[in-house]
Amino acid sequence: MNIRLISEGDFEKLYHTFKIAFSDNSVKFQPTKDEFSYRIHKKLLYNMDISAGSFDGDEMTGFILHTSNFYQDIPTAYNGGTGVLPGFRNQHTAERMYEFLIPKIQSQFLARILLEVVENNQKAVSLYEKIGFTFKRRFHCYKLEKEFKTHSEIKVVQGDISDANFMFSDFEPSFIDSSEHLKRGFETVLLAKEGDKVLGHLIFQPHLGRISQMAVDRSQRQKGVGEALLFKAQSEAKKPLTIMNIPDDEFGFDAFLKKCGFQNQVNQFEMELII
Repeated sequence: MNIRLISEGDFEKLYHTFKIAFSDNSVKFQPTKDEFSYRIHKKLLYNMDISAGSFDGDEMTGFILHTSNFYQDIPTAYNGGTGVLPGFRNQHTAERMYEFLIPKIQSQFLARILLEVVENNQKAVSLYEKIGFTFKRRFHCYKLEKEFKTHSEIKVVQGDISDANFMFSDFEPSFIDSSEHLKRGFETVLLAKEGDKVLGHLIFQPHLGRISQMAVDRSQRQKGVGEALLFKAQSEAKKPLTIMNIPDDEFGFDAFLKKCGFQNQVNQFEMELII
């Protein structure tokens, strides 16, 4: 087995390996090539200096993709995807990739690695625990498949990421949906407004239907602001709306989402490795 940093020239192999590695996952995810490219280049913003692949000859057999940023005021590497081909999962492939990567992550003056893993994927949870990751939070992930309707007449317009007020949120989003990471990205920003006043925002990827952040000014809640934002997002989305990584103790937001028709389809653990 050969392990090295991933290069841009590995994209086709990376996409092929990703699709096969996730084909038997409990959460099926088979993106198109364009969707995958967007995911790693414009959502994850992966860093090839701290991302690795394992190879058997010319075949990529596994990968770990990282990005980095300040999160919770800590210089943090974030694992945005780990995959190993089924025939190579009993060869300590992921452990060996991390043995290779951790010194490189440390050399970037990063203090820890964060990731999320599906709660019922016990093999993956055990693997990360063996490497040294520990539990931090439990997240709920939701999907809205039915048509959403609202009587709200609040105006919603597209804006810029600089117009979003991140103080509106009651909780700290996961790394991938944090304000610092979103400021570097390419997502659509919807603003609920009354005159020049911003009442709330929704940041999402219309082509995937994935909501990264949604928050409403505390003084404007129970007035249809959130419903107006969701209605506009669904009207622009090309796929059913999803919203990921809501902490499991956010009972108010959970109740709002379920009232709007979202269903909690899967849960994830946030895990941390101090390096």
